[in-house]
Amino acid sequence: MGGQPSIPEGPPLRIVLIGKTGEGRSAVGNTIMGWEAFTSKAGAHSVTHKCTPASMISMTHEREIMVVDTPGILDTDEDKTEQEILRCIKVSTPGPHAFLLVISVGRFTKEEQNAVKALQEIFGKRAADYMIILFTHGDELNGQTITEYVRNGHPKLREAIQSCGARFHVFNNKSGDRAQLVELVRKIDEMVAVNGGGHFSEEMYRETDRVMKEKCLAWNSPDLDQHLSYICALREKVVLYQTTLSEGP
Repeated sequence: MGGQPSIPEGPPLRIVLIGKTGEGRSAVGNTIMGWEAFTSKAGAHSVTHKCTPASMISMTHEREIMVVDTPGILDTDEDKTEQEILRCIKVSTPGPHAFLLVISVGRFTKEEQNAVKALQEIFGKRAADYMIILFTHGDELNGQTITEYVRNGHPKLREAIQSCGARFHVFNNKSGDRAQLVELVRKIDEMVAVNGGGHFSEEMYRETDRVMKEKCLAWNSPDLDQHLSYICALREKVVLYQTTLSEGP
């Protein structure tokens, strides 16, 4: 393998990529796959409109890795974006081992701040147990390590990372260095071990259903903040699409 580090041995991994359009989700998927599995190009509009799965097998240890790219979870102008999120869990049946929340170095807006909270409210607090924040554009760190960047960065960024068990990683999508993938897989393996070898499941999502229903009953309350209104709308669309999937054609 030309001296390149090897992907750690282990059982199959299922990974779901989540993030806003322009953060580099599809490029991350291609870096993991080692080939152009996903359409990736710069722009303000999402290239991915439906969740897209791809699989690879490490030639060294024949380890299978599935990656599912999603539409931008925060791109509310796309009518079917929210509907696709639950489908992505179904595509990665029996469920993903890891959600990678993709954020660009140097780009941490209020939308990104709300992303972790939104995912936890949609899928339940346990979703954070399966989440790693993955920074893209590592070449823009300007000599800093990613740890230094996080330490010196926005307090809300550190708060978001802490809510994910202090798990984070960085990719330079322009680099062919396989070591960055090997290290990511190692971190995912560690997270899976902490989770008892398990994965996120649709049943975990259902655990939050009753609580969210109660919150959404207060949708018309004047003191309901805008964030909860968004979550309620998102939840309704996810549940609607879940029903459609279960009914079949």
